[in-house]
Amino acid sequence: MASEWAAQVIGINYYPEYTTLKPLTAAAEDAEKIAQLLELYGYRPFRAQCLPRTLNPKGEGKIDRQGAVKVQELREAIANLFNPPDPNPTPETALFFFSGHGWCKTVAGKEEVFLATSDALPDAGIYGIPLSWLGEQLQRSQAKRVVVWLDCCYSGELLKFIPADKDYCLITATRSYETGVEIPHAQGFLTQTLLAGLNPENDADGIINSHKLADFIISRMPNTVQRPLIANSPRAILLTTKFSQKSFQDKCPYRSLSYFSETKEDAEVFYGRSALTGQLN
Repeated sequence: MASEWAAQVIGINYYPEYTTLKPLTAAAEDAEKIAQLLELYGYRPFRAQCLPRTLNPKGEGKIDRQGAVKVQELREAIANLFNPPDPNPTPETALFFFSGHGWCKTVAGKEEVFLATSDALPDAGIYGIPLSWLGEQLQRSQAKRVVVWLDCCYSGELLKFIPADKDYCLITATRSYETGVEIPHAQGFLTQTLLAGLNPENDADGIINSHKLADFIISRMPNTVQRPLIANSPRAILLTTKFSQKSFQDKCPYRSLSYFSETKEDAEVFYGRSALTGQLN
């Protein structure tokens, strides 16, 4: 059976006045575009789920751009992605994307960063989901590969919680003490760069992995007003490809003495030399 790749994509525009947070204009659209790109180009087919969610006329889930996301909804979505209850299988690759408000608060004398939800109630000490709890979910997960991209303020705090026993790709829009910048009705700086870097049509090899994505972000965002942070495992995680989806089950990529051809089939298992061959030409 083919391994499952799952993505949970969150984009929150709606923050009522009682949250004390300003409504956003592009977070939901950012999440929607990330989900679309993963479904179109995922190296393996992603089962992408979105919040806040609505249904189109065909019964398919899509982002509700004016919808609310509550604390319990977000907590369950994260837990079900990284640590689904029995008998549900854990995905081999689990990807979490969040675009919305992040804030730093002192709770019980300890400074904590939260992914803010639509029902946050500061007067009652309700702020959203702590990044420390998300870090625990990453560490506990049986997924072979975990990917987390956070486009929100103070998100660099996530890099305190790098998992020790699996491949990972953690990318945050800001440092842990830094607020993000929103240009109304424009994509977030990080999401804009993620979408360009993940698009395999922009790559000579047509395959994007976590290391390539990191290099792209670093090259494209050196002078922006907010600084992204990146933590990648030594072993790269394959993310997207422009080639057709196929299963390599029962197929060995090691060709022994057989030569590689210029077919798409061979390109999917032998790639990454475009820059070097370009220098030789």
